[in-house]
Amino acid sequence: MGGDSLKVMALLSIMGLSLSHCAQYPHLRQGETYLYQFTRRGVQIGTETFSVEKTGNHLVLKSEINIAEANRYQRGNSEMILRENGEPVAYSRRLEVNLPELPAQKGVWELKYVFHGKKVTGEVTKDGFPQWRGTVEVERGRVHCIDNNALSLLSLLVKAIYPDLRDETVYSVKAVHFSEAKVTDVTFSKVRGGVYNCRVGGMEVGDLSIRDGTVLKLEDPRGELLIQLK
Repeated sequence: MGGDSLKVMALLSIMGLSLSHCAQYPHLRQGETYLYQFTRRGVQIGTETFSVEKTGNHLVLKSEINIAEANRYQRGNSEMILRENGEPVAYSRRLEVNLPELPAQKGVWELKYVFHGKKVTGEVTKDGFPQWRGTVEVERGRVHCIDNNALSLLSLLVKAIYPDLRDETVYSVKAVHFSEAKVTDVTFSKVRGGVYNCRVGGMEVGDLSIRDGTVLKLEDPRGELLIQLK
């Protein structure tokens, strides 16, 4: 990202990495709200809600996340705009963060990206001060995206790839990582029927339980955190 601060930002998520998609998504019903509940060691620590609406010739994915435990929190909202065929147009996110173990990350982070074919331009600010601005090169064809703590986007990614994923033991796609401003690999390995281990680059996200293209739950590698669709 051109600085240590944003490299740390990629690791500041309370639950680990999450993913995003930018393509067609079967089974997703427009106008309905989806709720994921975050539980750590049996105690509820937060939620993420999202919905997809049609606005003119575009689809808009809106999400709100609120995770808090003791004096640690991450809360904010995001918006992904897509064409009706699933091609991404723009992404924006605002996160208010407080992690005592990472005091430099305390503040309000804002991410803004615009898609221009094979180029994605973006900028990141913290408390209104620029942290990064630049361009990410992507391949032709379907473009996928990921980010930290975004179950809404993870759900869309899985829906986009599910027809191929269900027939493979190991399935990998390349995706733009918004917080790191680069393209990286996202790999799914079948554990058993309907359960897939997910990795982003060299980092393990956890095991996903999937039914008919819908993510029902995510369990982190340490078994401490459970994220479940309600």
